[in-house]
Amino acid sequence: MKKTMAWIMAAAMCITTTACGSTASSTASSAAASTAAGTSESSSVEGAFNLGLICPLSGSSAISGQIMQNATKMAVDEINAAGGINGSIQINLVSVDDEGVPATSVTAMQKLVEQDKVNAVIGAQASSCTLANMEITKAAKIPQITPASSNVAVTQSGNDYIYQLTATDELHMRNVMGYMVDEYGAKSFAILYESSDFGTGGFKIASTVCDDFGLEMVDSEVYNSGDTDFSVPLGKIKQADPDFVIFWGYHTEVAMIRRQMQQYGIDLPCIGQGYNSPELTTLGGDAVNGVMISTAFDAANPDEKVQEFDKKYNDLFGGGYDQNAPQSYDAVYIIKDAVERCIADGKDYTDGETLNSYIASTQWQGATGLTTFDENGRMDKNLLVIAIEDGKHVIVKNY
Repeated sequence: MKKTMAWIMAAAMCITTTACGSTASSTASSAAASTAAGTSESSSVEGAFNLGLICPLSGSSAISGQIMQNATKMAVDEINAAGGINGSIQINLVSVDDEGVPATSVTAMQKLVEQDKVNAVIGAQASSCTLANMEITKAAKIPQITPASSNVAVTQSGNDYIYQLTATDELHMRNVMGYMVDEYGAKSFAILYESSDFGTGGFKIASTVCDDFGLEMVDSEVYNSGDTDFSVPLGKIKQADPDFVIFWGYHTEVAMIRRQMQQYGIDLPCIGQGYNSPELTTLGGDAVNGVMISTAFDAANPDEKVQEFDKKYNDLFGGGYDQNAPQSYDAVYIIKDAVERCIADGKDYTDGETLNSYIASTQWQGATGLTTFDENGRMDKNLLVIAIEDGKHVIVKNY
């Protein structure tokens, strides 16, 4: 809990960042504050690379948004301290709060594009928000990288300006099912999912790909964000008697679900995606021990770049982050690399169409491994499975 409070306090102290010197930093900070207040002030800085960040900094997903912001700022500060992009171009980070609400996300994105004149955008966090706002960046020909939105619909839309720097729900679902079949000999499953674009997307994929693994879906139950009583869906799952349960939702509800499973004596292997948050163990206590998670990144991985990122983040913010942190961090460096390749080729990086073409051809080795994008803008990476044991993460399936 102390670590969690430490990085929340750190996030509050460094809401947005930087451009050329203290004046630009002050401008960016005041602009971020005014954005949250809903004013129309622009925080664009002439001569800098204006980078937008859109994520929930308030509301039920604020912790995830603050983690994204911490990691994005960490990368920006590193680059600026080293002289900037290509040794001379400072990054001006403009953060806007979309509250994790699609309608708010549209308004926030309109500000980034129309008033702040950003050159590229990182975000959003929720799939529903990215699906709602990404047409704005497409129309303006501004590259957008989401380090968190995993719904396959994000990159099924024919939008050439959106990139998923996170594994899609289909990749995660195949990872989950393959692991349970291989390691547990599973033949059947139930799925408990949130009624959001993220959750319903996971359910649809489970229904589609389960036959590939010889699995039978014996029950499916849906809940709403903010629900606290899961007795009815859990009762149905218990009666269906699956070999395992798939969770497709976020940490707050998953922690409560596990507590109630313990209360009702439901002892089934549980695995899924979306709830790999430091708050899961805080909220769930020993009830979440044994829970498994599909993820592209975990600090339990001994890889040198993983450990380097983990140390930097812990030193600055006191720990407590999820996979969206290194993915946000890498997103900044992918954009930096694309700009530098533009410049090396004598191209104009301020032209969104040109910059986008260089992001599309990314081959970046970062904290999350080697990143490339397919023709749809999807990240292609191998995935881990982690399990929670005594409140700690243990890798049970490596790359």
